[in-house]
Parts: sequence; C-alpha cells; structure tokens
Amino acid sequence: MKISAVGLLTILGLVATVQQGWAQEVRNTSLNAEQQLLEQLITERSVLQRAAAPTSLLNVTQLTQQGAGNAAHIVQVGSSNVTLVSQVGVDNVVNSTISGQHTRSEIVQQGARNVVDQQLTVDGRRYAVLQQGLDNQLKQVESGAQAPPGYQVQMVGNGMKISIQQGQAAYRP
Repeated sequence: MKISAVGLLTILGLVATVQQGWAQEVRNTSLNAEQQLLEQLITERSVLQRAAAPTSLLNVTQLTQQGAGNAAHIVQVGSSNVTLVSQVGVDNVVNSTISGQHTRSEIVQQGARNVVDQQLTVDGRRYAVLQQGLDNQLKQVESGAQAPPGYQVQMVGNGMKISIQQGQAAYRP
C-alpha cells in the first residue's frame, strides 16, 4: 500500500492541528481560572478606590489568601481605617487591631479551624465577620464607649466558639 507524500503531509498536518488545539485548550483552562481571580481582585480594588475618597486619610488594607496555615496580622492606628480579609482554607488566622476613626472590618473565612482575633478601639464602626466551616473561633474585644447599630457576625458550621466584649477598658487575652 502506497501513501502519497501529499496524503502523509495532510495527515501530519491534521495531527499537529489537533495537538495544538488541545494544548491551547489546556492553557485557556488554567488561564481562565487565573483570569477570573485577577478580574475579581481588580473589581474589589476599584470598589475600594471608590470607597476611599481622596480627601480621607487612608488606612486601607485588603488581603486574599488561599490554602492552609495562612496568617494575617493587621494593625491600623488612627484615621479612615478599612480592613478587608478573605481566607479560604484550613487553620488560617486573622489578628486585627483597629484603633480609632472611621473603622470598618469585613472578614470572611471559609474552611475549618480558622480564627479571628480582633481588638477594636473604635469610632465610626461597622464590622461584618463571616466564618463558614467547622471548629472556627471568633474573639472580638471592643473598647469603644457605645455600640451603634450595624454590628454583624455570621458563623455557619459546627463546633464554633465566639467571644465578643463591648465597652472593655483594655484587651484581655
């Protein structure tokens, strides 16, 4: 059986095209996940930039962590504050101290055995803490004089531990 040179080249060309298409699809799949994360972060950044007016004295922090054993230690003293932390995984920790002015917090943890430990000497306030998973812990100590409405904590899962103290003179471990 004879195969002509043109037939052989046609078959090789088709194989190369299929292989190239498959490789492109693999690259697109991994780029798609990275691109989605990048687009999400860009959107969050633009929201933060709009939220923080240029006339305010900025203290903005935004952190997204994925994996196990991540730790975020954030200290904000004075002025307009903010703090947005998102952690996905297990055994993650957020330790946050906010002292004074316009505050805001918003911490999200998804996974098991995650911990939020937060000390707040507040003015403007607005905390929203969401923990989803098993055996998560939340400890907040607020030493502000009075607590206006808007305080929100949501914990979803089993084995949760929560401690919130308001009007404390100082942080007590």
